[in-house]
Amino acid sequence: MSMKKITLLTAFVAFAMFAGAQELVTNPGFETWADGKPTGWIFDKTTATLSTETSIVKSGTSSLKVVTTDTYWVTQNITVTPGKTYTLKLSYYIANGDGTDFRIWSNFFNSTTPVTWSKMSLADSLALKGPGGNLTTAYFKDERNEWKTYTYDVTAPQGYTNFSFQVRVYKNATVYLDDFSFMEKITGLTNPSNSKLEAIVSGKNLLITNAVEGSKVEIISALGSIVQTSVIENGKVSIANLQPGIYVVRSGKLTSKIKK
Repeated sequence: MSMKKITLLTAFVAFAMFAGAQELVTNPGFETWADGKPTGWIFDKTTATLSTETSIVKSGTSSLKVVTTDTYWVTQNITVTPGKTYTLKLSYYIANGDGTDFRIWSNFFNSTTPVTWSKMSLADSLALKGPGGNLTTAYFKDERNEWKTYTYDVTAPQGYTNFSFQVRVYKNATVYLDDFSFMEKITGLTNPSNSKLEAIVSGKNLLITNAVEGSKVEIISALGSIVQTSVIENGKVSIANLQPGIYVVRSGKLTSKIKK
């Protein structure tokens, strides 16, 4: 068997394992909007101005800009399986504030009446409401005007079937949000955020997160044939002529599975 066929076979075996590790966040890059808000997300009160930003972007074509006059929540509720481990990831860009501008504030819960919240371990509590310090003072570091990414692995506690993926922007702060992710962690493979090409189908384009601008992208059919070869331009590749189906996308040593 040729090296090329072995490589493709290895990729498809990996994707079979990743089948249970699909992205669980809806609209993770805040690319899709309706009625002045990103779709799939829940927003708190009316104390903030939300807008789509196309110049300060971590990947894709836009990010979410939040300018708030008071504490403001951005939330998405996700169904989880108790006992499974998940990898959470988010990117943020603090443009203005007083040093207490932005933090994660997440937890597992059951959608009962009233809602019951999990009692996480101290480590998980600090990481999902901080991160990494006293719960009342742990904000993300005030590193202005640059993108930062936060990642944490957490196991869903027994008896809890939902996860509140929430971040909070605080009074008089301006923060940009992009590239949110919540995926099941697959044992035996490296973290998908490090080894997997981050590719998202968005209309007629494939948005590429973690490959070099100008690099070659190959799209491979389920039969192992290369059906399209393109170059990344402005973080995306046109797939307007790609037929519906499941494909492997490859750029250098990074690969991903997509469904059009």
